[in-house]
Amino acid sequence: MKKYLILFFSLIFFIGCKDKEIDKKNRLYLKEISANGKTIEWFYYSLIGDVTADYVLLYDPLNNKNDTIVNSTNIKNVSFSNNEIILSFYGKPKIYQNSISLKKNIAGLNIKVDTTAVSSGPTVRKFYQKK
Repeated sequence: MKKYLILFFSLIFFIGCKDKEIDKKNRLYLKEISANGKTIEWFYYSLIGDVTADYVLLYDPLNNKNDTIVNSTNIKNVSFSNNEIILSFYGKPKIYQNSISLKKNIAGLNIKVDTTAVSSGPTVRKFYQKK
């Protein structure tokens, strides 16, 4: 029994010490926008044979902190204007088949949701990776 407890806690320790930078290296960025000293990051992760949902985060370099704005599978565009983060969706915001609700504001920035985007069929998304 003691052997299993040691193994269990060793595994928990290993998972807790996972390098967070590896997570950032696997991101495929679609857009980064400066917003009042912070950065809006729009990206996704690509897996072999599968693509994950998009993430939109607000990164604060002063506190080295990320706040998740949305994690969704139907984002068309992300923009910033007049202290407002504008999220354009193909229909109502969702992740896969489940509808989601979004915050009205984050870190003093308002969030505007536009659900009027219309898809013209499959498109190739241009992404980049940070080094």
